[in-house]
Amino acid sequence: MIDEFIKIFEGLDRAYGQFKRNDSRISLKVEGKPWVEHKPLQRNLWENHLRGIGVSLGVFPLTDNGTCKWGAIDIDDESLDYEELLKKIRKLKLPLIMFRSKSGRAHVYMFMKEFTSAEEVKLVMKKFASKLGLADKLDRIYPMQTELGKKETGSWLNLPYFNHEEGSRYAYKDDFDAATVEEFFEMHKQYVQESLDEYLVEEIKLPTKKVKHTSLEDLFLPCQQNSLRLNNNKIPTTIGRNDFLLHSYTWAKRAQTHAKKIEEYKHLDSKGLLKHFNKKYFKEPLPEAEIEKTIFKSEDKEYNYLCSRPNIKKYCEPSACTRHLCGITPDQALELVGAEEALGQITQHCSEPPIFYESVDVKKSDKGEHKRIRIEMDGSFFLYKDKYLTRLANAGYFPHDSILNMKSTEFRKMNLTRLAKRNYEKAAEEATPEYEFKTLIHDFLNKCTVSVVNSHLLDGACYYNQETKEMDIRIHKLMEYLKANRDFRPIRKIAFDLKHLLKAEKINGKVKDTFGKEKSCPTWRFKENPKNFVITLAPGQQQQQIENKKNEED
Repeated sequence: MIDEFIKIFEGLDRAYGQFKRNDSRISLKVEGKPWVEHKPLQRNLWENHLRGIGVSLGVFPLTDNGTCKWGAIDIDDESLDYEELLKKIRKLKLPLIMFRSKSGRAHVYMFMKEFTSAEEVKLVMKKFASKLGLADKLDRIYPMQTELGKKETGSWLNLPYFNHEEGSRYAYKDDFDAATVEEFFEMHKQYVQESLDEYLVEEIKLPTKKVKHTSLEDLFLPCQQNSLRLNNNKIPTTIGRNDFLLHSYTWAKRAQTHAKKIEEYKHLDSKGLLKHFNKKYFKEPLPEAEIEKTIFKSEDKEYNYLCSRPNIKKYCEPSACTRHLCGITPDQALELVGAEEALGQITQHCSEPPIFYESVDVKKSDKGEHKRIRIEMDGSFFLYKDKYLTRLANAGYFPHDSILNMKSTEFRKMNLTRLAKRNYEKAAEEATPEYEFKTLIHDFLNKCTVSVVNSHLLDGACYYNQETKEMDIRIHKLMEYLKANRDFRPIRKIAFDLKHLLKAEKINGKVKDTFGKEKSCPTWRFKENPKNFVITLAPGQQQQQIENKKNEED
């Protein structure tokens, strides 16, 4: 079972993703911590995933040679009827398998028998998304990237069947019941693809002959065809009737010349075509008087297609539309490209504060050659359009006009969506505040007097308990050391770091002086390894030696 599962979902073998669920949070969406391990993907990780041991496994579909064995659409829409979506997949006879995701929504996969060009897989997945009315979710299609730089990994997706016997991440059978992992294997055999040629014909191969159109449907745009196909050949009012009619009026103006070659429609102008479209293809046609009032009110005005409107965009196929008789231009298609494609993958280096990287292709010659680079960003750059674009421009990357012309609010919303899908990269120990503060403390301990007699605390020494392996220090002595080294952090910051970074405890204790009198001596106590310092004052030594030692150093 494990070997078959690995063979189906294999991808990049030098890194993997992991997700640890946070069970303390109550949320409709599963909360937790995702991260990336830059290590070989070992067999035991697959075994633990299927058995539900530890944390779940995520795989990067894209390999270093630009191929993949599977593509997926990550659908995170609580308003969507997923049972109905499965029915649409089967109605359209698409080679897809739908899984319940960890959030309770869906991942829709297409599987390849062998590793296949990632560019082709992504193109076909975008095509299927359009046919299912999911084209507004193109930035959630895997593989998100089609090539990797030397140290890049792309984007990963959580695998199904974590704890396969009792878990909630399973494939859906045609009746919407949960499939066991063995039943999924049978489904995979049914839908796995040996080639994508039949889906790539209209995307890659341009027609060499003039096509004779025999029906009006032949002239429909991909978005019109997809919306009709998914809704029993009637466009429901719920998908935005007025938007679709205005969009179709632009189509009618461009299609009327070609429609006149069809006997049934040769007498119709653009207005007549739209009225016919409204009457025949809308479930609830708009009254003609309303069409005159709302659609034809600016007869001479040249309308553009409303491709970016949500109810139209979900059915959009930009690449196919550019080759349509009445379709959009290649430049207009570029404006419809998802943010994930137009820009790069965001990676967060988990230092404190974090460092963000964005991977982009920068043109390096007039021959069209490109170089993939990582641009370092501050977190604030993603919220402010001018700062962000300036940083990209300084690195030699200039995004498409569709991004340059975005409103600031739209830009911020787009980047927040991208940030929600960012990769996480573990920081080295040296990049953490804990390491920095511990190094400071160790330096302090090596330059001050450390005694094994607690009364020496009153004379300025630190006290180390050899039995409990705990160190007591006085905060004012630490402050003196910091100031001497031109570190002027306030006492509240020092106390905070002692407590939260060093896990130290404030002790309001008392210590007996040489005369046996108890004196107040507040300290901070923490566990300490004796390898990190040298004991400079032992029990038999005189306290005066502390001062002598200081005088010698002076």
